[in-house]
Amino acid sequence: MKFTITENAHDNQNSKRQLRARIIASYGGIIRLYAFVRFKIIHLRFLEEIEQYLPNTGTILDLGCGFGLFSLYMAACKPHAHIIGLDINARRLQIARASARQLGINNASFVQQDLRWWRPDQTISGAYALDIFHHLPIENGNRLLNDLFARLEPGGRFLLKDIDTLPRPMLWFTYLLDALMSPRDNFNYRSAGAWQRQLAAVGFAPIYLHYLWDILPYPHILLICDKPR
Repeated sequence: MKFTITENAHDNQNSKRQLRARIIASYGGIIRLYAFVRFKIIHLRFLEEIEQYLPNTGTILDLGCGFGLFSLYMAACKPHAHIIGLDINARRLQIARASARQLGINNASFVQQDLRWWRPDQTISGAYALDIFHHLPIENGNRLLNDLFARLEPGGRFLLKDIDTLPRPMLWFTYLLDALMSPRDNFNYRSAGAWQRQLAAVGFAPIYLHYLWDILPYPHILLICDKPR
């Protein structure tokens, strides 16, 4: 079957590009450059794939939201959902709140939490983590997965985008970038298979694995994990 891009698809792509540009422009100085780079690493094609799997209503957590780039993107794309961005850095969250005000996005909020020890205390319909779990100690990450599963509504969904351990050259490229961006962190990379086994042990089913290949040599993986009804 031949696939033809419709005018509506073109309009949607243009709308998403304009949204990305507005979000980047809402930041100032060096943070604007950082936002531009982050949207290059996790670009629109990846974000659209992640977005389509998230629920359209309810409370959705953005784990390790940083300056709130992707929280704001998801909030704008899902106006009937409430996005809560969680991060340990108070200054980054202040900047995220300022950008939300500038953009007129009212369905995103930002809360300071250390994900190594934080325990969710409310029912959620979805959650996602973009390249954050390999920054957490494995035992803390596993505990967080169990807590998220417990708080997810039946039929709720968790999306985990992280780094595979293969191919090795791609892993080393990612490690060098991580070491440059987060020199104080210890990195705990896991293979796609290890992630699938851990998520299944928590109780998620089914679990779908997508590889997200890009021109940049990152071994991106996306795991789409459902809580059984």
